[in-house]
Amino acid sequence: MTSITVRRLDAGDLDFAHEMLLSEDWNDRYEDAERMLSYEPEGCFIAEIGQERVGHVFSVSYRTLAWIGYLIVKAGYRKKGIATMLMKKALDYLQKKKHVKTVKLEAVPEIADLYRKLGFTDEYDSLRFAGTAQHHSMQAKSIVQPASHSLIPDIAEFDAAYFGANRARVLSKLLDAFPHLFFVARHDSGLEGYIACRKAESGYKLGPWVCNPQKPKTAEQLLTACLPAIEPHSRIFIGTPAPNRTAVTILARYGFERYSRSLRMRLGPPTRDRVEGVFAIGGPMKG
Repeated sequence: MTSITVRRLDAGDLDFAHEMLLSEDWNDRYEDAERMLSYEPEGCFIAEIGQERVGHVFSVSYRTLAWIGYLIVKAGYRKKGIATMLMKKALDYLQKKKHVKTVKLEAVPEIADLYRKLGFTDEYDSLRFAGTAQHHSMQAKSIVQPASHSLIPDIAEFDAAYFGANRARVLSKLLDAFPHLFFVARHDSGLEGYIACRKAESGYKLGPWVCNPQKPKTAEQLLTACLPAIEPHSRIFIGTPAPNRTAVTILARYGFERYSRSLRMRLGPPTRDRVEGVFAIGGPMKG
């Protein structure tokens, strides 16, 4: 077999990346891969054998914390060490060039051993739920309102207390792309939470959804503000940290059913995240 080479992924590779996402039924659009590349243009990589592209990996850094996702090797080229080569390339970039201390990812259980061999440890289950967009009456005295770019610094600061790092640029691009699906809960005492949603290849993906865990009614108000803004009868997909039992209860109340899970994993020291306030992740590829 011709030797395997790994190079930086560029805009000309996005069609290939989208094809790979579709082949794995990950339900992400071309625009999702495009945004991922824009977050970390030097931290996304392609594996090639000769002139054939056979795999890729994406990453995004948040100062001392980073995330790895979209690791896919083309069927027929698996179990040849390609995934390990891609992971090592991404980790080398994140640790040596970006000086990241902790790297996280979400793994399907079947390939978790690949990451364990690279030093990753298990953190907790990340549950997947699906439901249908329906109109729900907003609760009385709701403090939820549409988000605006002027609020992004405050949202990012609030979010960092739960996510573990500032991801203002990710939140800003999400608001750019789907301004009608981004809501914030504000009170006289300050921000209590926010929720965002984006269009998927099929249906919609909801998240991030972050709220003060002491304010479960606010978390529910955010959900009931967002759901009517989604096309009626569309399928909605949500990833929720298993330790957030309040989120699981709320989702069940609105007809969401669990269909799968992945495993949150970490390389490096623990971060100062507060998972009890994370009701939905932004995506397994970026946290």
